Amino acid sequence: MGIVISSVAAEIGGGSSIEQAAAAARRAIAEAGSTPEQIDALINTGVYRDSNMVEPAMSALIQQQAGIGLEYHSGDVPCLSFDLMNGACGVLNAIQVGQALLEAPTVHRVLLVAGDAHPSKSPVPQPGFPIKPVGAALLLEKVPGTAGFGALHISATDARPMTEGYLRLSEMGTTGRSSIRVQRSGTVEELLHHAVSAASEALEVADVALDRIVLVCGRPTADFPALLAARLGIAPEAISTDDTAPVDDSGSAPLDAHTSALPVAYLAARDSGKLAAADVALFVAAGAGPSAAAIAYRLPKP
Repeated sequence: MGIVISSVAAEIGGGSSIEQAAAAARRAIAEAGSTPEQIDALINTGVYRDSNMVEPAMSALIQQQAGIGLEYHSGDVPCLSFDLMNGACGVLNAIQVGQALLEAPTVHRVLLVAGDAHPSKSPVPQPGFPIKPVGAALLLEKVPGTAGFGALHISATDARPMTEGYLRLSEMGTTGRSSIRVQRSGTVEELLHHAVSAASEALEVADVALDRIVLVCGRPTADFPALLAARLGIAPEAISTDDTAPVDDSGSAPLDAHTSALPVAYLAARDSGKLAAADVALFVAAGAGPSAAAIAYRLPKP
C-alpha cells in the first residue's frame, strides 16, 4: 500500500488563517469525491494565527468551519484533529504522522491543512510580516501499489533554535492581539546546507533519474529554490514554488506562503503539467532553526 495525495487545494484573498484553511479543506474534500464524514483525522500545521490565539487548538476551529465531524452517532469513530507546528517544515512532519495514522485499518483519509495570517487578519501585506496569507489542504489516502510518499529526511542545527515570531511585551500596549514581529533565522548558506543534506538522502532512497524529478520547494529566500536545484543537479525548469509576488513595488522582499508553500507549489506543478513528465516530486522545506526536511513522492500514474 502507498500513501498518496488524492486532492490538493489552496485559498487566497482573505486574511483569516482559520477561514482560508477551512475553505481549502472543503474544496480538497469535494475534489477527492469524498465527504466531511469520511475524514478520519485532520492535522493543522499553521503557525501564525488569527488574533494571536493560543487556545483552543486551531485544528478544532478549522474542523468546525470545514464541517467535519459535527454530528456524532452511536458507533461512529470521531475525527481526530490536532495542531502540529514546525514552521515551514510542518507540512512534511504532518505527512510523516499521516503515514503512521494511515497504517491503522480503521483510518482511510487524513486531511492536512496549513495557513498563516497576520494576527490583525488583514488580507494585504503588513510591515515586518513576510508571509502571504494563504490556506491550503492536502488529502492523503492509502491505495494499492508502489506510488506514494517515502520516508522523511531531516537535517537541523545542534544549537538552540533562534526566535522567529514574537511579541515585544514592553511595546505592544493594547495591540497585542493584532501584532507580531517575524525575523528570519539562519543564512541562506546554512539553510542550503541542511536542505541539500536532507534532499540528498531522500533522492538516494528514491533512486530515480534527476531528469524525472520535480522539485517542490519553499522559498525562505528569493533565490533559495534555484540555488538548491543547482546543488542537487536538478534543472531550473523542474522547480515549482509558491508565487513570487513582491511585498511592495520595489520587488525587494518577496512574500512566501510559509506553511502553505509546499501544497501551493505542488498544486502549481500539477496545473502547469510538470508532474505529468516526472516520476517523483521531491518536497523540500527549510526554515527556522535553521533546519530542513525532504521527502520523495513517487507520483501515481493513470
